[in-house]
Amino acid sequence: MSSVHSNTKHPKVTARRNLSYVFTPKHHGGDKKASCWLPALIPDGEFAIFDRADGIVVKSDGEDNRQVADAAGNLYGYETVAGGSLRELGTWHQQMAEFPVQAQGAEWHGYPIWPIGPQAPLNKQGQRCRPDARVFDRMVQLGDISSGQGKRLKKGDWI
Repeated sequence: MSSVHSNTKHPKVTARRNLSYVFTPKHHGGDKKASCWLPALIPDGEFAIFDRADGIVVKSDGEDNRQVADAAGNLYGYETVAGGSLRELGTWHQQMAEFPVQAQGAEWHGYPIWPIGPQAPLNKQGQRCRPDARVFDRMVQLGDISSGQGKRLKKGDWI
C-alpha cells in the first residue's frame, strides 16, 4: 500500500535555488513497475536528499556548490554513511536517486535510480538507467566517494 495517496508538496524549498518538491504515489508503492523509495525513508529524509542534490552546503565563509547534475540538468542525490558507502534508498536496492529537470517554477519529484537490483523489471536492469559517467566523476571530485567506488558504481555495483 502506498504511503502517498496523492501528489503532496513538501513545505520547504531547497536552500540553493528554492526548488519545490512533490512526493508522488507512483514512487511510493503506487506502481509496482516503477522505482520506489524505501518505506522507511521518511518524507523529510527524501527531501533532504533532493536538497543536497540541488547542491548547497552553507559554510561560515559562504556557500559551497555541491550540486550533482548531468548535462541535461537532471539532479542526482545520495546519502553517504559511515565507512564510505552509500545508503540504500530504493526497493530495488538503489543507492542513488534521480530528480528529472523541470521547467522553471514547476515542482520537482524524484525516484531511486542506480544501481538496479535483480528485483527490478527487466526493462530497468543493465545499463539502461545508469546516470552519465560525469555524475560519478562529480561525486569523486566532491570527495563523497573514492575513485574506486566511482568505477564500481559506473559498472552497476553497490558500494
